[in-house]
Formats: sequence, structure tokens, C-alpha cells
Amino acid sequence: LMGDCKYSLYQLMELAGLSVAQAVHHYYTKVLEKTEEARILTVCGPGNNGGDGLVAARHLKLFGFKPVVFYPKRTEKDIYKELVVQLENMEVP
Repeated sequence: LMGDCKYSLYQLMELAGLSVAQAVHHYYTKVLEKTEEARILTVCGPGNNGGDGLVAARHLKLFGFKPVVFYPKRTEKDIYKELVVQLENMEVP
């Protein structure tokens, strides 16, 4: 998709993260209905999959989950820093 279709890395991460969040929401909706503490751990590395996880955590928060992000090996790339700021603004630890 990045080649001929000209999708940006940010667009691809947003699509992947949203897809993960939707799948989690679909399978764990009953958990949300039964408890106030629908906590979910998102483990993110420094690569593109880690970016997908950061995006997924943001969407999960919007879906009513209480995500916690474990991101031990951070990268200095701006796209990842921006995703972390978005999570901090949403009070996702």
C-alpha cells in the first residue's frame, strides 16, 4: 500500500491500530458490560507494530476500555512521539 497506492506510514498505522481495537472490542464487549474495570495491556515495541499498538490503545480508550501501555524501548521518530502525546492527553498510562 505504501508503494503504488501512496498511503503514508501514519495512515497505515491508523488503519492497523483501528482494526486491532475493533477486533478486541468485538470479542470482549461482554467484558465491558459486566465490569467497570475493562483493563487491557498493550505492549509496544519500537517498530511499526509498536505504533499500531499505540493507535489501538487510543481507540480502545474511546471504546470504553481502560488501556495501559507498556512501551519500554521508545524510538525518537516524530510519529511515535506524537502517538505518545495523544495517549498522554487521553490519560492513558
